Amino acid sequence: MKTQFSQGVWPVVLTPFQENGELDLPAYRALLEYYISQGVAGLFAVCMSSELYELMPEERLTLAREAVAASRGRVPVVASACLGNSHEEKLQSVFDMAATGVDAVVIPACQLVPEQADEQEFRDAFKRLLARTANIRFGLYECPHPYHRLISPALLGELAHMAGDRLAFLKDTCCNAGLIAAKLAACDGTPLKLYNAHLTTCLESLKLGAAGYSGTSANFYPELLAEQANCFRTNPFRARQLQEFFLLVQRHVEYKYPRSAKLFLRECGVPMTAFCRVACEELNEDERIQLHALYSGIQAISENNHLQPQGDVAI
Repeated sequence: MKTQFSQGVWPVVLTPFQENGELDLPAYRALLEYYISQGVAGLFAVCMSSELYELMPEERLTLAREAVAASRGRVPVVASACLGNSHEEKLQSVFDMAATGVDAVVIPACQLVPEQADEQEFRDAFKRLLARTANIRFGLYECPHPYHRLISPALLGELAHMAGDRLAFLKDTCCNAGLIAAKLAACDGTPLKLYNAHLTTCLESLKLGAAGYSGTSANFYPELLAEQANCFRTNPFRARQLQEFFLLVQRHVEYKYPRSAKLFLRECGVPMTAFCRVACEELNEDERIQLHALYSGIQAISENNHLQPQGDVAI
């Protein structure tokens, strides 16, 4: 029986490296355990935050296998494939990733077809992928690099109904609540779960029916994002309080990412270096002080979970 994807937060899993640039698998295992301890609903390994295009094919598979092993069935794991220099290489990468045991192989939309391809060509390419991959279950990822291809609501609905239970996950990067609502409507009645990468519309998308959040902020406060996903109906005041805090600190999350996230997670107790293969500047002393202040602020709001509204609160 296939794992069901539930509501909540899916961290975009970072890749810890040793100072010499090699994979640091002990740190990676500690990082995965940290995510799971924070109450996440799943793990999106081998994605842009993992420094996807700086990884060798075998390294991607190693990271996916390690994530599956670390999860031990506690949460589902998905990972990106469809990577290579030819159609056959991309297809083989799908088979190889599926063999790691991930719960879905995620297809970056920008890798399925060239930038100039229209929706019909995308539809045809996805249909061919389904036909050539037996029972492999898929996700889709509106990955911004090397080019940003968004999937329209109408096309997404067609793909979801075409694939049936073989399309289970979407990382949505449209950053538009109206489009998210239209996508959810188009996929109604299918197993597809939409996880929003845009923090500004996070709470709004939950209220529209999105399954949760999967973005960079999950490397800073996954527990708070998981709390919001669990309480937005039962405690709207707390959900709004959390959303306001997220918006307040967002610029710190985005600044010099992913190095900042690696430094932050080290402060959380994950034994990882700040080494990045992608080009990313070092943080200066002031920025490190601000990052520590962010850590303290997150701890404070995590502990301050007893607040109740005084009278009616509009959300």
